[in-house]
Amino acid sequence: MRYYSFILILIAFSSSSVLYSQSIYAYKLNDLNFGDIFIGYSSEVQQTDNNAAKFVFFHTKFFRGNVLVNFSLPASLKNGKYKIPVNFDSRHSAWSYRDRVDGRRNFDPYAPLTLRNLRILRPVYIWLGGTLNTFQGNAPGKYNGTIILTMEIF
Repeated sequence: MRYYSFILILIAFSSSSVLYSQSIYAYKLNDLNFGDIFIGYSSEVQQTDNNAAKFVFFHTKFFRGNVLVNFSLPASLKNGKYKIPVNFDSRHSAWSYRDRVDGRRNFDPYAPLTLRNLRILRPVYIWLGGTLNTFQGNAPGKYNGTIILTMEIF
């Protein structure tokens, strides 16, 4: 599939005398899920866990491009008026060119991540885990938060 897409882009580029459009295609492969937690206990999802958030993206800038990745992360998970603080850090986040545990590189999800000189159509995987601590005042139920991933090619 990658070869077929590359040929299509090459044809579009060579047959056009105007500027070639460049895009980033990103997909969410998995939501971050802390699972069932008893009130008063903590939970941790490592970036290597199956419950970690997982994204993949690639760009279509001809030959190579630089990509800036930013996360907007919730400070807490909410269930109505109840909140549970959630923490993200570089131990729980990583990126790699391959969908494997080995070779991942950690990054701070609160800081912009700049990936330089990425080849056209080369997939990049990103994983995000985190930690949370419940306390006795939390009500039982489902707690949710929104993670926003933004990317810019330059």
